[in-house]
Amino acid sequence: MIIGLDVGGTHTDVVLMGREGLIHQIKVPTQREKLFESILSGLSGVLEGVDTAQVERIVLSTTLATNAVVTGTLETVGMIVAGGPGLDPMLFRCCDAYHLVTGAVDHRGRVVESLDREAVEALADTFIAQGIETVGVVGKFSTRNPAHEQRMAEILRKKGIERVFMGHTVSGHLNFPRRIHTTFLNASVHATHRHFYASVCESLVHQGIDIPIYILKADGGTMKLAASMDHPGETVMSGPSASVMGALAAASREVDSLVLDVGGTTTDIAILIKGAPVLEPQGISLRWP
Repeated sequence: MIIGLDVGGTHTDVVLMGREGLIHQIKVPTQREKLFESILSGLSGVLEGVDTAQVERIVLSTTLATNAVVTGTLETVGMIVAGGPGLDPMLFRCCDAYHLVTGAVDHRGRVVESLDREAVEALADTFIAQGIETVGVVGKFSTRNPAHEQRMAEILRKKGIERVFMGHTVSGHLNFPRRIHTTFLNASVHATHRHFYASVCESLVHQGIDIPIYILKADGGTMKLAASMDHPGETVMSGPSASVMGALAAASREVDSLVLDVGGTTTDIAILIKGAPVLEPQGISLRWP
């Protein structure tokens, strides 16, 4: 048997699937401040009278991170960027605590300007004084040589800031501006996702269940829940992608389909062409008549 659990901003839905199909399903209100209780209530209801030893795994989806982005309720984080020569990195400022430091690596991965370690140490003290616990660090060509990012992370952690996201670990692409914003996204949704992660794990322990835990990513694939703590940004579209993957089972292979998911916070739309979802990595624009 497999448990499917979706935590939305308004409701938490839990289903139990077996070889014969749907066995149990339940919907409970999502209480953001009591997320553990909400998830536990759903799990308890769907597993009532069930031999939990027969449950093989649990697959999750959630819109908690999605809603945090849309509503602007992100964690306050810091960003340190080492841009070096070229376009001014301040053009890509993504938060109030966004700072530049000296240090540069060229496109071949050669260090052409030493990192200003004292500036990084001073920023660490500033972040701590401001109560900032999560920081993203990005260098322009860190995908060719991550030394400066790694050094910044080391300095921050020695100062007591444990949660540091490095640009080269969240994206392997050279696109500097997008890597800045991707790193910021991972850092700023981390607290929301950490709360979700802890609530799920605690609920399963309370039920006496020790099974593999997977979460749906934005591309419709899955990753282990533990791994998602290093890449929380990949869960931002977890809930919407779950709607698309669910619609695939009923979608026509002969005509195109429109998937419309109306939730309590967002409305998400996808297009299926002969049963296959249309992907547009660069985003889309809508034109109204």
